Amino acid sequence: MRIFLAVAEANALNGAARQLGLSPSAVSKHVAALENQLGTQLFTRTTRHIALTEVGATYLENCRQILADLDKADAEARSASGTVQGHLRVEAPPGFAHRHVAPHLPAFLKQFPHLTIELKGNDIPNDMIGSGFDLSIRVSPQSDHDHLVYTELAPNSRRLVATPKYLAEKGIPKNPNDLARHQLITQSATSSSNFWHFKNDNGKLSTIRVRGNIMADNGDAIIRAVMNDGGIAMLPNYMTADYLRDESLTTVLDQLVMEDHPIHAVTVPSRHSIPKIDAFLAYLRSLYQPVPYWDALDAPPSEAARRADI
Repeated sequence: MRIFLAVAEANALNGAARQLGLSPSAVSKHVAALENQLGTQLFTRTTRHIALTEVGATYLENCRQILADLDKADAEARSASGTVQGHLRVEAPPGFAHRHVAPHLPAFLKQFPHLTIELKGNDIPNDMIGSGFDLSIRVSPQSDHDHLVYTELAPNSRRLVATPKYLAEKGIPKNPNDLARHQLITQSATSSSNFWHFKNDNGKLSTIRVRGNIMADNGDAIIRAVMNDGGIAMLPNYMTADYLRDESLTTVLDQLVMEDHPIHAVTVPSRHSIPKIDAFLAYLRSLYQPVPYWDALDAPPSEAARRADI
């Protein structure tokens, strides 16, 4: 089942073989043996492509749940010895994964050397039940409808940023209406991130929908455009902190912007108390609380901030 799962996720025998440390021929033989045992074809194959059949797609979802349950049973048995061990699968938005998860994994593994960790950057979170991820980091409010466990890791403010050079040339906006006269850099046209929220003259929330002169599908692309004097963008502090600290970016309309999307760690209830997940949750909370280091720009950089290069 694990070999079948690896092939399905890689969409290639060679990719699965590299991941598993096996030869492509060995992987092919295992898949063929599984198909013979089941009496059905799980993949369609050509010389260049492999894809799940309809039966294979259904079998994949069942395998993921079975393997997740097996991993849970293994972890519970191991926990009796007090050892945190096993394989931990984590997903997070790419911008957060690269900046604020990956740099801290070596320090975490020094505490728990019997663990291995797989980190994947995903802009759109996977289905936690079927994907096999142990923990998903999401920049979103808590949901009461998906039957998952949400643990708040940190607040996450977004701010309007631009380079000092751009503002010197184009002027500093005094209110949200002034943004219509500026070059804006936004997410792709259909993104909900293009709804920007401000405090109006009455102290109430007002929302404007923006469309950029430049649009991109991820925050790193937006930052690159901003840093090259391309305009004003609304970006999370965790992405802009190092640029704000060295003053290559500056913020505008700070007193009026009302943007905060909490960062949560999301787990499946049945896996929430597994020791490896509990240990990682505790570690993340110790990193980001009580004040995230990317928000503590007036304080000397902490050890975590130095690892993240802030």
